Amino acid sequence: MKIILYMHIVKKILLIIMILLGLLTVGLIVIAGDFPAYIHTVQLEEQWTNTKPKTKAELEKILDNYFTRIIKPSGSLSGYKHKLKDNEIMVQYLIAQKMPLDVVYDHENNIKALYTSYKHQTNNIIFHRVMMML
Repeated sequence: MKIILYMHIVKKILLIIMILLGLLTVGLIVIAGDFPAYIHTVQLEEQWTNTKPKTKAELEKILDNYFTRIIKPSGSLSGYKHKLKDNEIMVQYLIAQKMPLDVVYDHENNIKALYTSYKHQTNNIIFHRVMMML
């Protein structure tokens, strides 16, 4: 009787281990899909951190493979608390078509704030994809 109970517990433990390994594998595949774009964006961040661009033109010399759109701060993952002044706009750069960088410019295209929303987005994507699998 004890052997049967022991075998039943071992089967449950093995099943749990297999499920966890499956989730880990799927998580790594999800990460690998966004990983090249994330690494590229981190490399660009290193460049703009070192050069400290002050204008839109200086920043856009550093960036590549992006498109832009004007957003409200509420559309920014990390700059959502920013209060825009009358002469400011927030521009979202989607680097590698998926990694958001949110920049606040004044009316002369001077950088007033810069938010690295791609860091939050990458974490959110991984979390939501894993939760959908559960």
